Amino acid sequence: MASEHTLASVITTPDKKVGRGQVETPTELALWSAEQGYLVAKPFDTPTLNQHLLAAQPQLIITASYGRIIPVEVLHGPRFGWLNVHFSLLPRWRGAAPVQWSIIEGDSATGISIFKLDKGVDTGPVYLQEEVEIGPADTTSDLLDRMSKLAGMRIMNVVAEIRKGVKPTAQPTAGITLAPKITKEMAKLDWKLGADALMRKVRALDDRPGTWATFNGERIAIHRVTESLLPNTLKSPGDIALVESSLIIRCQDSTLEISEVTPAGKKRMKGSDFARGARLSGGERFE
Repeated sequence: MASEHTLASVITTPDKKVGRGQVETPTELALWSAEQGYLVAKPFDTPTLNQHLLAAQPQLIITASYGRIIPVEVLHGPRFGWLNVHFSLLPRWRGAAPVQWSIIEGDSATGISIFKLDKGVDTGPVYLQEEVEIGPADTTSDLLDRMSKLAGMRIMNVVAEIRKGVKPTAQPTAGITLAPKITKEMAKLDWKLGADALMRKVRALDDRPGTWATFNGERIAIHRVTESLLPNTLKSPGDIALVESSLIIRCQDSTLEISEVTPAGKKRMKGSDFARGARLSGGERFE
């Protein structure tokens, strides 16, 4: 989108060591910014960030998925403060994983919030909110893609409103929920849950950190699950069987088909191929 404003610089996180060779690798944003000819800053601490801001003298800073809390001492530097793009309808799902938690909890809709940063975590006053429907098959990646594009279209509208002197609206005190970072351990699948809850969890966490279970003491990544109506004799949550070329697992209130898995140390494969390789004879289970 064309703009009369000048992008003074791009701030991103420092390069990270990646791969077996531990090669220092820039973020995708850093690579793109360098290709476009923008000044790129990669502050590793608050003094370094402050030095860059003093040199660049920005009037407004826009952040999205930065992954770090902005120190209070630099929030009041820019004339118009800091704007943040958050992927929920605040104050619902404040925190690091709003999209994942909205899917896990079965929300029918989420949205974007563009708000002014303050010293709290996602607590600042809001300039704009727009709702986004959550479809029955939507994954975290699906929603992030749609909402990122929407936010990109709306952010300059907010900048224009700020220039006109429009003030943000304080968030309501009711309806606050938290969306903490999701750990690998939290992504373990509990087959004692119902089918709907398990399918939502896989849709929410398959991409990151990755849902999983254990089989014969080894971790198995679970990528796709759908409810199955195939006749079977499975009795307890976690019991598995190969039924009509489908890997079926019992949960609390139904059975699910596991379409794709990645066994430890192997490539991603169909659930049915895994079942054949495991030579299921009855009584096997995913813990």
